[in-house]
Amino acid sequence: MASASPESEASISGNEIINISQADQTFLRDLENFPGGEALRLCYQCGVCISSCPVARYLSEYKPAQIVRMAVYGLKEKLFASRNIWLCSTCYACLERCPQGVKPADIIRSIANLAFREGIIHIAFKEAATNILTTGRMFEVPEIRKKKREKVGLPKLPEVNIDEVKKLLKSTGLEERLSNAKRVIGTSEEKVE
Repeated sequence: MASASPESEASISGNEIINISQADQTFLRDLENFPGGEALRLCYQCGVCISSCPVARYLSEYKPAQIVRMAVYGLKEKLFASRNIWLCSTCYACLERCPQGVKPADIIRSIANLAFREGIIHIAFKEAATNILTTGRMFEVPEIRKKKREKVGLPKLPEVNIDEVKKLLKSTGLEERLSNAKRVIGTSEEKVE
């Protein structure tokens, strides 16, 4: 499984020439049928979503407007190769401030969902989903933390019925999709600073 290189991040510069043969119009049509997709073509790149985005404050390469523009251009492969489609915090500050009613958070989440359908996933999502499948929790609670809770008088964490969790998740196809992932984006060592 290959991971994305830094030069494959989802961004295009203002003067970059885009080869129209790279455009995947099926991708654009599919995306327009997802939540947020109905307003996809209304974005006129004002950048308000970037200035209101908490992720963009800390990662200069993360620009929701560019991701939306790349989606409109049908640059599916470039988007799917990027970790940026997995970074949206879904705070919806972009939606609240967009003068056109575009929903960048929904669009970005939809792009990530389409990527996942095609067997592409970010390492953090894969690890979290694997933890849920094996422990019933997104993050395993270390024994020391359980003891600290007890020491300060907090109640014990409820036991997870892992069989019920597995049964529920099996019906979604999550385990099969995780095991059949063709490509994992990012590394477990990646840190946001």
